[in-house]
Amino acid sequence: MEAGDSMRTDTDARGRLDWLLRMPPEIERAFERDFGSARIRHLRHAIIVGLIVYNIYNLTSLYLMADIQPFTVAMRLFVLVPGSLAIFYLVPRVPPALREVLLLAGMFVASLLPLYLLYVSASPYASYTLGELPLVLLFGNMLLVLRFRFALLFTGVTCLAALWVIHHKADLDPNLVFPLTVQVITGLFFTLYGNWHFERQRCLSYVAQYDAQNRADRAERLGDELRDLTRTDALTGIPNRRHLDEVLTAWPGQHDDLLLLMVDVDHFKAYNDRLGHVAGDEALRRIAATLTTFAARHDGFAARYGGEEFTLLFAADMKTGGAFLADRLVRSVRELAIPHPARLDGLSTITVSVGYAGAAQGDMRDARDLVTRADLALYEAKSAGRNRSKAG
Repeated sequence: MEAGDSMRTDTDARGRLDWLLRMPPEIERAFERDFGSARIRHLRHAIIVGLIVYNIYNLTSLYLMADIQPFTVAMRLFVLVPGSLAIFYLVPRVPPALREVLLLAGMFVASLLPLYLLYVSASPYASYTLGELPLVLLFGNMLLVLRFRFALLFTGVTCLAALWVIHHKADLDPNLVFPLTVQVITGLFFTLYGNWHFERQRCLSYVAQYDAQNRADRAERLGDELRDLTRTDALTGIPNRRHLDEVLTAWPGQHDDLLLLMVDVDHFKAYNDRLGHVAGDEALRRIAATLTTFAARHDGFAARYGGEEFTLLFAADMKTGGAFLADRLVRSVRELAIPHPARLDGLSTITVSVGYAGAAQGDMRDARDLVTRADLALYEAKSAGRNRSKAG
């Protein structure tokens, strides 16, 4: 990718995010589809690790909050641990939006509980437990990687709660108020900044990847459409000679028996001369639609061979299906009852002549040999009076 293309892609990706780093809904759904399972695995592992580390701080309360140590242990073991295990259980079982809300709720408990314990403790060493707070923020913002909008709310509320405790705890040494305020604000800011940086890179990368994939998909669809156009007859809308050649190359290796029908519209030049090419084109379209429907009904393939000639291919045995399919095809076109006022053979509607040939896989040298044999049979059908079929 050229440097200009890379810069344009990055600019386009940034333009798809709002200030809360939210991607458009369809891209959020695509991200969840691609990476939701990996995130769930990561979250469950992180929750277990977080629980282990968080409960190690039960040991510190023995020294820093000896006055309420049994209470701190009980709050951690009987409030935080069950809640965390509930989130662990629910993470893979709830919708993505609710999953992120549950994580936010769990992190609020993990951050506000130590602040509450600090506030109610009368221990002179209780203020040292504030060192636990940045670790909780680090866990939520950098290890769980809360979505930025939730990380912003989590960090903001935790910061305000911590400042309230620092400034309202009656027995806190006044000389600690300012240093603790600075430590809390800077510590929480850095974890939030880390979350913003990580989330921004995640979103920008995925939006760019999503857009690139969409461009590739569009290019592939356009390529398919162009290919289909080159394989489709412009007048009738059915496969053309080029598509027929592809099928004739592929089918012999896929089917045990092949049956090929060459179809020619009887006295079509006279029809065009009398009614004009517009009417002739419309007649060919109606006949093509009938042949396509007929082929589909019998699991076959129909194509315009050229002019007023068509080719049908079936995975069928010539002995058991040749005459049956060819005769039914002649009758199907005749039953369209398209008026043909220029015929001199006593008939007044458009008919077709059919020549057919078949081969088993072991006897087939070249599928195009079927075309030659069916074409010779078609000539015999026309020589025999038209409006009929002949085997080749």
